[in-house]
Amino acid sequence: MSLRERVFSLKTPEDVDAFLERYELAAIFKASTSDKTLEAMQYVQKYLEPRPDVAIGIIRIPEDRPASNHVEARTGIQHQSPQLIVFRQARPLFDLDNWKINPEHLEPLLLQALPVQVGRPVRNPAVVGLHFYRDLLDRFIAGALSEERFQWGYLDRLKKEADWRSDEDFSLLNSLFPNPDGRAFTPGKVVALEFQAQLAGKAEPLLERARRLRDRLEQAGRTSGLEAMQGEV
Repeated sequence: MSLRERVFSLKTPEDVDAFLERYELAAIFKASTSDKTLEAMQYVQKYLEPRPDVAIGIIRIPEDRPASNHVEARTGIQHQSPQLIVFRQARPLFDLDNWKINPEHLEPLLLQALPVQVGRPVRNPAVVGLHFYRDLLDRFIAGALSEERFQWGYLDRLKKEADWRSDEDFSLLNSLFPNPDGRAFTPGKVVALEFQAQLAGKAEPLLERARRLRDRLEQAGRTSGLEAMQGEV
């Protein structure tokens, strides 16, 4: 997974509190427009990319100063920019400022602070929401994808995401095909079951099911706000 998929934009004190209280392992990076920020962010990306269990909050200076001030008040760590603060269970473990955000300081501190075993991956739903499936459905419904390519593309993606999708999202996405195995499914088996059901005349045409699911995904997107943010590092 990419770093972008677990980045959260923190703009308010409430954003900061919710972020730290939700994720056991978290890092907050305060970014400005200076050259130091760009270089520091490159090091942060390099050393946190292998740790998908660390959520990353971005505070942009000066526009997100209320969030930055709250971090300072909450932690007692004086504001700097760029600045990296790593947390575990909402408690700061260490912080690095400016040019000290470099391999010499960052790598040993992360090795000391983070658990050896990598935990459950973090995903930001606003970044990895349901848009991929809506786009794939749109292409199939419009005739830009054959039924075979659509099935494999859809199921391969869902298999990769089966372990971490919420029950609600997985149930919705999984409803398109016959799948008795739940999250443990294999795409090949589901494709075979779909073929058998169509051959026996027991399945509604896939195109009709796709149109209905597309409508449901559209509704899900409106009610959950999954497209409200397209976070970028």
